[in-house]
Amino acid sequence: MTPSQYNAWLRQQQQRHNDAVRRHNQEVDRVNRVNKAAAEKYVRDVNREIERANRHNQQVVNEHNRLVRQHNQNAQAAVNKYNQAVRQHNAKVTSNRQQLRLLISRLESRSTTQYVEVRSSALDLNQQLERVERQAPTSSGVTNLFSLLEREAENSAEVADAFVSEEPKAPEGAQEDTGILEYLAGFSQDLCDRWKGALFALNPSNPDAGRHFCTSVREIFNEILSRWASDEDVRQADADCELTQQGTPSRRAKIRYLLRKKGADSPEMLGFVDKDIEDILQLFKVFNEATHGEAGRHGFAKLQNIRKRVDGGIMFLAALAL
Repeated sequence: MTPSQYNAWLRQQQQRHNDAVRRHNQEVDRVNRVNKAAAEKYVRDVNREIERANRHNQQVVNEHNRLVRQHNQNAQAAVNKYNQAVRQHNAKVTSNRQQLRLLISRLESRSTTQYVEVRSSALDLNQQLERVERQAPTSSGVTNLFSLLEREAENSAEVADAFVSEEPKAPEGAQEDTGILEYLAGFSQDLCDRWKGALFALNPSNPDAGRHFCTSVREIFNEILSRWASDEDVRQADADCELTQQGTPSRRAKIRYLLRKKGADSPEMLGFVDKDIEDILQLFKVFNEATHGEAGRHGFAKLQNIRKRVDGGIMFLAALAL
């Protein structure tokens, strides 16, 4: 091979090498473009999924917030209606305390062997009210709530008077719309239906009325306390709060939590509210026991008093909770 041939061959080999390198680089560029396009598509797909998830989550949050706002608005409207009913009631009576004292005096003067628990409970609740009244001037929070306490004490006395009276009278304003259905519907339709069912069961010919009515009312009380005084919130507010046997904050602890938010968490107020709930719940045992036997038939007036007592008690607790 002559030098000229060798140089030609060398140039040919160099050209082949350059062509191979160029083809290799072109393939690398093609693979890189494909990989880049795939990576960009993956990122776009991921971002679209993230955006979709974010939109969904935001819709869930917005819907939750809307329901919370709607519930709170409905609850506040119902409590406002209850407060208006209390004011209207007080306006109809020349002296609310005079009416209450008349009922208490009548209960104290009567000696009866029937419905002793109901009578004693109403008198005890009135004593609790008197303790709160002596303490009220030192607390604006208590003063703001005192008219509601008076209404509860009067309702309790009216029930006791109706039970021990030979000719019980239906309570004034028993059919007034206090807003209870509107308030309960804000929690759930089921709870609202339970109240309607409890009223339907409030019949002296129903042998299971007391258990049915008491169960429904207990659930309503528990639902109100659970919504506005959750176990977690009560524990955070008071790590040493009173607990049940199950280790959860007691009803009394939840009531104290609600009263503290109102600036009215005095021992006297706590005692009244706790006794008020007990006063309502003890009616059902008496009611259930008295649905049997010749001395136990309830008349319509007594049932109306029970209905008004429970209706007012639920809305009283709702007013404390808001």
